[in-house]
Amino acid sequence: MTVHLPSLPAPKFRFGGVVPPANPTVEIEYPVLLPADVALHTMRLPVLSGDLDDRNRGYVESFPQIIKGFGSLKLDAIAIALTGSQYRLSPKGDRDLCDRLSDQAGIPVETGTIAIDKALKKLGVDTVSLMSPYPNYQTELAVRYWTDAGYRVHSVSQFEDKLVAYHVTPAEIGNTLKAMDAAPDGAIILSGTGMRTIDMMAATAHQITVPVLASNICSIWSLTAHWGEPSPWMRAVTPPALLK
Repeated sequence: MTVHLPSLPAPKFRFGGVVPPANPTVEIEYPVLLPADVALHTMRLPVLSGDLDDRNRGYVESFPQIIKGFGSLKLDAIAIALTGSQYRLSPKGDRDLCDRLSDQAGIPVETGTIAIDKALKKLGVDTVSLMSPYPNYQTELAVRYWTDAGYRVHSVSQFEDKLVAYHVTPAEIGNTLKAMDAAPDGAIILSGTGMRTIDMMAATAHQITVPVLASNICSIWSLTAHWGEPSPWMRAVTPPALLK
């Protein structure tokens, strides 16, 4: 009996992702957020010793070498799927890092934090509420980063005084999101590429009255906006004003 198999993809674009070693979410969310005719290729950051702060410092130092790991593969853009590691940098330091990495790779390279910032500016929002899956000290760094970037941090919702991004469930995220104190003219930032957000966001979008920006969504929006029609998932979870 002949088996009729679907055609293999013939991508027009190739999208690179730099992913933390234990991140369980990026390679689930990126493919359904990417436009059609885009292939995803990922490189994992090294497994590092030390506490979370030590690892975050080491990740930033490893970015140039990890990007070299794509070898001669012709990519069209690279997303660094991290936010936590960037909060020790100033917004200017984050932008300068992306500029250096883009020069090295010869294509756009962008961190999740820079992508969120671009989305906020596109929306004309200057007030944010932050959902943090980080320990206290890193939540404080996140608040300082967004304040230094020119935003007023209206409120912060934190799960625990430890990293829970890889373990918090979509239901827990959804319940926290619906309970957040958001400014009427502001936006909510779901910081943390390891949090699985898009299924919950699609289910609760009609209940939230302000824009909700998650790291993975912003990275795909920022780097692939001109690569074709947004995917169904992208349309379901992205503020409409970003897709105009």
